[in-house]
Formats: sequence, C-alpha cells, structure tokens
Amino acid sequence: MQRQSPFFQGTWEGYRNDWDGEFGFRFLAEATFVITSLGRYVTPDGLEEETTVTLWAADSQKKLAVATVGSNSTVLDCYAYSEVFPRVVARLGKEYRLTQSCHRGMKDPWPDGHYSMEKLSQRSSSFARYLGGAYDCHGGFPAFCDAEEGRRAGMLNFKVISGIASVPFHPSTTVYELKQQLEAVTGVPPIQQELSCNLKPLSKNSETLSSEGVTNGELLILAVRAGSLAITASRDATARLWSVDSGECVRIFSGHSDAVLDVDFAPSGSSVLTASKDCTARIWMVETGECCAKLEGHTGAVVSAAFAPSGAQVVTASQDHTARVWTVDGTCSHLLDKHLGAVVAASFSPDGSRIITASTDCTARVWEPTFGDALLNLKGHSGGVILGKISPDGSQILTVAIDTQGVCVRDAASGSVLKRLADGQSVHDAAFSPDGHHIMAACYDWKCRIWSTETFEILQEMAHDAQVVSCRFSADGSFAVTICANQMALVWRVLTGELVHRLGHSGPVATASFSPDSTRMVTGEDCRGRVWDVVTGRCSVVLVGHRARLEAALVSP
Repeated sequence: MQRQSPFFQGTWEGYRNDWDGEFGFRFLAEATFVITSLGRYVTPDGLEEETTVTLWAADSQKKLAVATVGSNSTVLDCYAYSEVFPRVVARLGKEYRLTQSCHRGMKDPWPDGHYSMEKLSQRSSSFARYLGGAYDCHGGFPAFCDAEEGRRAGMLNFKVISGIASVPFHPSTTVYELKQQLEAVTGVPPIQQELSCNLKPLSKNSETLSSEGVTNGELLILAVRAGSLAITASRDATARLWSVDSGECVRIFSGHSDAVLDVDFAPSGSSVLTASKDCTARIWMVETGECCAKLEGHTGAVVSAAFAPSGAQVVTASQDHTARVWTVDGTCSHLLDKHLGAVVAASFSPDGSRIITASTDCTARVWEPTFGDALLNLKGHSGGVILGKISPDGSQILTVAIDTQGVCVRDAASGSVLKRLADGQSVHDAAFSPDGHHIMAACYDWKCRIWSTETFEILQEMAHDAQVVSCRFSADGSFAVTICANQMALVWRVLTGELVHRLGHSGPVATASFSPDSTRMVTGEDCRGRVWDVVTGRCSVVLVGHRARLEAALVSP
C-alpha cells in the first residue's frame, strides 16, 4: 500500500460556527499527486454532526469530489477523514478549492484563525501551496476570496499519494521521449520537467535512459517538478510561452487576428489572458495551448486585460469607451460604460474588492466587481488619465494623466486628493510598492523618484541619461527597474537608490517585469525578449520567435 500524506499538520485555533454556506480555502498543486481522502478538523470535544467536504476545480468551478465526514469517520492527528472514489488526480500548476458545508449554530465549530505565511509553511506539506480563504454564503462554488492572510488554514485537510508518475519504457528511450510520456500522465510540458531517478538528475534530453544508468526496461518512479515560464505579447497577433531557463518556446497562442497588446497570468499560473487590437480577449490553457474562452463584445481594440486576485473574474479595457467584467468561461457579467473616452487601463485592487479604470476623458473611476456598481468618479486631471492604481492596503489611489499635475494621490474611500507628487511636471508611469509604503514615478525631467506613502517625503531620486518611460518594483520590494528611451533598462536598489545594473538592448525597450521571486527579470525589445539575472545583471536567455514588436512580458506565478 502506498504511503499517504496529509497537507496540513498540527492544531489550529479561532473556532466559530456563525456562518451559512461553503467555507474553506484555496490551494495550488506544486506537484502532480492523487487525492485519496478529504477531512475536517476535530476539536477536543470531537465531532457530533455529519457534513460534506467538497473539492472544487478553480478553473471549471466543478465539483471533483464530495465526502461525508462525521463522528464515524477515521480520525488521524486531529482530522476525521473519508475516502473519495474515484481518486482525484491533482495536476501541477492547477488551483483547487476545498470547502465544508456550514450552518449557523453548527454543533461542531470550525477553525477560522489567521496565520502568517511563515507559520503556514511550517505546518503544510510541499506538494501544495495554501493560497487563502474561499467561501460562498449561498452554498455554491466558493468564488469569493478572503483578504486576510492565512484565513481558515487548517479548517479542512486532504491526504495524497505524493507527486509521482509511473511510466513503462525501454532502455533505448531518450530522456525527452520519457518527458513526452510524462506529459500525457501529468499534463506538465516537457520543458517544465526536472526529472530524477534514484536521486540522479536526468537533465540531458538527447541521452538514452540506458546511458543514464537506467537498465532492464523496468518500471520507474520519477519525481516531476516545474520550471519557470514567461509569456510575451506581440504585434504579430500571437502570444508565446517560454522556458525562462532554456529560452525554448513551449507554446504559441495563435487565434487573434490583430496585435496582442496585453497579457496576464491567472494567479494559479494555469491559464493566460490576452488582450488584442481585434476587439477580443482570450483565455488560454498553459498545459495544452488551447483557447478555453473567447471574450467577445467590445467594439474597439482591447488594450488592457487582467485577472482578479481570485482568478474567478477578468476585467478588460477598450477603446470603445467601456470596460467589461467577465467570468472565466467568457460570460460578460458587467458592462462598465460611464466613461466618455477610450478606457486605456483597468485592474482589480489587490484584495479583489474594487476595479479601477483610467480613461482619455480625463477621469478615473472605481467600480464594485460583484454587481458592477460605480463607486467613485475621480476628476481633476486636465489630460487623459493613463494609469490608476489602488494601494495594497486599499486606503489610497494614485492616478497619472497626460498633464503636468504629476502623481495624484487620493483617499480611496472618498476620492479626495491627499497630495500631488512631482506637481508641475508630466509623469509617464507610477506604482505602489508591494508593501504599500512607497510610491515610485517615472518623471519627465529624466528622474525616477520614490516617496513615502505616509509622509509623502521624497526618499530616493534616481537620475537617468535619457527620458524615463516606465518603472516597476520587484515582488519583494527590494529592487526597481526603469525603462529609458536610450534602449536601456536600469535596475536600482530601492532602500538606497543605488544603481545596480545597466541592461543594454539593441532596440527600444517596450516592457520589463520581475519574476515573483525577484531573482529574474524579463524585458521586451522589438521582436525579442530577454531574461536577466537580477543579482548578476547577466542576460541568461534571449527569447527569439516573434515577428513583430513585443508589447508585454511577464514571468509566471
């Protein structure tokens, strides 16, 4: 019998029993594994009621398994489990949601504490990653996500046969042929696989298994891991998925009839969103390259598209003067149509509770995504607004326009102006730091400045040799990248304002973004992309294949 491992370990606190509906959490499979049992947390008083525990697929919103768990269920280490049949194969890179049917006054309270990510990493297994709380008060798919960190961790559990795959082969089979067989089993593209046998890495694709020391045509068990991926959008009407490590093109997303202007990864990394000049947006599956949803309805170019933090919604911005909110099956749930000019940007707040749009009508607007209600109309700019962002804690909003009013920082509740940063000059780009403590802006005077969001004091002022057209923080907030009009991307240390690297290109740099671990960066110039090591400043990979200018580039979650 194969050993089964639980996701969570230990005891959990913060009991409650005052809600009706489906409550639980989201998780990301970081390996391919088989789920054998679903479980509920058992308080010191034991379980008195039976209730159902449901496993959901986040992308399709379908139930994958339902188990009834109660006082007669098998108890192991603070959890009562019931087996699921048939077993469920959780695939690497896919997001899932696990919930319990709850009702007010339930005899068995459930844990609903808040835990730091550091503590959660100590109490959870490495085959999956906890993403946050999820719920639906009406008992359906848990589409709503909790903003609080570590919400309802440990409330439920599941047991797995860990991330392995068994594949028969012949000794003359090459490592790459084996990877192709594993793709059929796990859904993981060969380029993402890092294989080993008996603790020996199998890294050379052209070598046969016998030359790697594998003999007798036996049945092997190989661990599967995933490498990082990057996505690029181009005016050649395609987006491409690349291996960040090798530079190999893994997938070509073709189907748009005009330039692809924007891209975004789903929070789980399992799907990709593209926005095109052909008036549509599309959602693509990373595993297969298939288009799983076509977002049709705009009558002008779609210039911006973004997933909600939950991955359950999408917002698009169009030159037809509207933004639209969509479900991931391609259904338009809300038409945001109060702007009088082209909508050039749209994004969700970090907690997913609001949407902000920017328009050439000199305004930005804030919307509620569940019902599509207009909450705020942010006026005051004398030129078209090119950017609107909501701070990580939701308390501030910044807007930037084609005028000389700099960065307009506003109170997110009322929309009133708190401060104008770099007032009197044009600003090309601006961003909040990931922790919300800083605002950075690319200013017209060839300088990039960083301010405190608390005091609005200038903390850093970084001078450049040419016009600064864009700026971005790294995911951990320690670095920043600025794009200059002289074919350079510059990497800076945020704390000191020190210039760390000058990254030269052979053409104008269109885009730059950091990887989620802040160790690498992808840039786009003309028809190619480049992957850089942030520590050394070395270009490790060149991404060649597009036939026209790149518009956007991102590294997968």
